[in-house]
Amino acid sequence: MKKYFLSSLFLILIVNVNSQTTEAKQGESMWVLLNHVKADKRQQFEKFVYEVLFPALKENAKKDIISRNIIEQTRMLEPRRANKDSSYTYIWLMDPIVKNADYSYSGILSQVYSSEDTKKYISMHNECLVSPQFAYRVKQGSW
Repeated sequence: MKKYFLSSLFLILIVNVNSQTTEAKQGESMWVLLNHVKADKRQQFEKFVYEVLFPALKENAKKDIISRNIIEQTRMLEPRRANKDSSYTYIWLMDPIVKNADYSYSGILSQVYSSEDTKKYISMHNECLVSPQFAYRVKQGSW
């Protein structure tokens, strides 16, 4: 009985956590950003995302609802294998776009880091890329 109760409680918690995920409704704007990362710069790119950018967003979110919404409504999709040119494509998915949000790296980082550090981190990011980001503004379809 106790095992059944704990299993049921676990399932309820999982369903509840998943139901809090925000996704665009039909017709809402979304943003898809493709980052083509050099094969030898994957570790540096991930360090930028997970050790520089994400902590800055979390710090901003302590006092700013827009930053909290960016965290909740943005996903980073990681590549499973290399592209034909040996680069790796990381995808940002803003689902849905947060109104009035500044998604720019410099806008996010400058709220936490000095202008000198912000420039250093932007350079760290830029040297990872094969080409500039490709951005697609899309809307949620009916399916």
